[in-house]
Amino acid sequence: MIYDEPVFRPLGDRYLAVEFGDEANLLLNFRVIALQEALEAEAIDGVIELIPSLRELGIVFDFDRTSHRRLENAIKPLLPHVRDPKSLRSRHVRLPVWYDDPWSAEIARRYKVEKNIDFIARCNNLTIEQVIETHTASDYWIVCVGFTPGCYFSRVLDPSKWITAPKYKVPRSYTPARCLALAGFSTGPYPVASPGGYQLLGRLAVNLYEPIPRNKDFPEDGVLLRAGDRLRYYSVSPLEYDEIWESVQRGTYDYGFRDEVFDVADYLATLDKPGA
Repeated sequence: MIYDEPVFRPLGDRYLAVEFGDEANLLLNFRVIALQEALEAEAIDGVIELIPSLRELGIVFDFDRTSHRRLENAIKPLLPHVRDPKSLRSRHVRLPVWYDDPWSAEIARRYKVEKNIDFIARCNNLTIEQVIETHTASDYWIVCVGFTPGCYFSRVLDPSKWITAPKYKVPRSYTPARCLALAGFSTGPYPVASPGGYQLLGRLAVNLYEPIPRNKDFPEDGVLLRAGDRLRYYSVSPLEYDEIWESVQRGTYDYGFRDEVFDVADYLATLDKPGA
C-alpha cells in the first residue's frame, strides 16, 4: 500500500521515521530520496543524520535542540514537493563481477547445496550464460545501505530484466567478502565476510567498504555507495579480475563515478507504456 499521507513514527527519543507506504515499490523509495534531498537543503537545526530505507526516511536528531513534534512540523511543508519527484541526483558506477566464480562454488560444496548460480538459472528457466547476460543488461537502483558496512539492497530498473530466487531456508554461517548475491527483488553484496542467505552470483573485483580508505573515491566512513546510486554490473574474466583486484589493493583503481540527474518522471512514464 502507498499511503495517501506519510506516517510519522517516533522510533526512540532521538529518532523519527517518515514512512511513505508498506510495499516494495520504487516510487516509495524515490519519495524517500526526494525528502532526504529536501531536508539536506533545508539544514533543519538539530538534525544529525538521515537514513533512507526502501519506504521510509529515518531522522536522527539532537534531543537538546529539537523534538519529534518540532521536526514533524518542519517536515510537513516539504511533503507536497516530494510526493511526485521529477528528478533526483544519482551517481552512476559500473562494478566488475567474476560470475560463476570458484569461491561461490566452494561455498555451495561446503554447505552441501546446489551451486547457487545453477539454482538461480533453474528458478528462472535460463542457462547460466543467460543469467549473466540478463543480470548485466540493466541498471540497478540502490534503495538503502545497511546490514553490514557497505552492504546495499538494489532493484533492477528494467522490469524485463527481472530475475529472482528465494533465500536459503537456513542461512550460511559464512560468506566470503565481496560476493554478489540476489534473493527476492534485490541484488546485494557481502562487503565483509559474514553470514547470509542470499543466492551467490559471483564475486566483485572491487571493494565496497574500506574501514581505512585507501582509494580517493571512498568517503571518510569507508562506505562507497549510498541510496539513490545506480549500478551497472559487468562480467570479467579471471585474469581481468586479478588485474582489477591488484589495482584496488594499491588504492589506484578508478571507480569511474558519474554525477548525473535521474529523470524520475520519464522513467515512471516508460513503465506505464504498454509492454513495459
